[in-house]
Amino acid sequence: MKKTLICHPNFSKIWEQIATERGMNFPQLRFEEFPDQWPNLFIDDIKDSIEHHDVTYIWDFSKPEDLFINYSMMRGLLDYYVWKLRVVMPYFPVGTMERISEKWEIATAKYFADIMSHLPSGRDGKTSIHTFDIHALVERFLFDSFTVNLETHTALNHLEDISKDKVIVFPDEGAYKRFGNNFPDHEIVILSKKREGDKRIMSIMEWDPNGKELLLVDDLIQSWGTLIKAAEYLRELGAKSVSGYATHGIFPGDSHIKLAEALDVLYVTDSIPENIERASKIENMEIISLRSDFEKIIFAE
Repeated sequence: MKKTLICHPNFSKIWEQIATERGMNFPQLRFEEFPDQWPNLFIDDIKDSIEHHDVTYIWDFSKPEDLFINYSMMRGLLDYYVWKLRVVMPYFPVGTMERISEKWEIATAKYFADIMSHLPSGRDGKTSIHTFDIHALVERFLFDSFTVNLETHTALNHLEDISKDKVIVFPDEGAYKRFGNNFPDHEIVILSKKREGDKRIMSIMEWDPNGKELLLVDDLIQSWGTLIKAAEYLRELGAKSVSGYATHGIFPGDSHIKLAEALDVLYVTDSIPENIERASKIENMEIISLRSDFEKIIFAE
């Protein structure tokens, strides 16, 4: 079965090379607009690249304004007789189903999953959706398994070299529950935090970080102030070094700059491709590529 690859422009250089090496089609998308600014979308080479092909769509879903455009493009692919469609959505971007704390809060994670669950099947079966290090494990059950196949993956397998000889520190109990099992051979510590007004108060029970190298691990960095406070607290207790890792770096308002200043090294993946450009300008910010994971998804038999 002939394979076709479609990807976010920030990934194009890498994936065009892979597509060439693997003999894959690499059609171009055109995201144009009508005069009223609603999208006017095109896929080049439909006949030779889409009809009756195995198609992988790798995209960045971190910006809410992109959801409709990309959903429309994926629906269009399926209407043009795709044999099989897999959607690689590295970052599942919403999370209010995890913590609805008042009656009137809207369950955006559920409704995002509802939208994606309405993708039709290809000619050879259900569309598959692949995401990494989903923020709340319960969210995997929000997708309708009768209509789409959801597969969850983790990027923490890339931390083997980075975490060597380091103590793994989780910023809260939730992060430990999600990822603690990924570090069976490491010393693991869990921070406690409580809020007093606008302040975050950190604490550790019966453990001394003095002279140790630490790696803070979480799934995403959005409330970046938590990691800065954690790093400051651990340094005050004598930690030799404090680095930080998260699969998904959101960084509103260019907060990655201040966070990198607070850490020895800031590690994130390219699940949000904008971070590739950000890291090129920050000396101690490093990108862990998910390329090998994507390739396993695409070429799995």
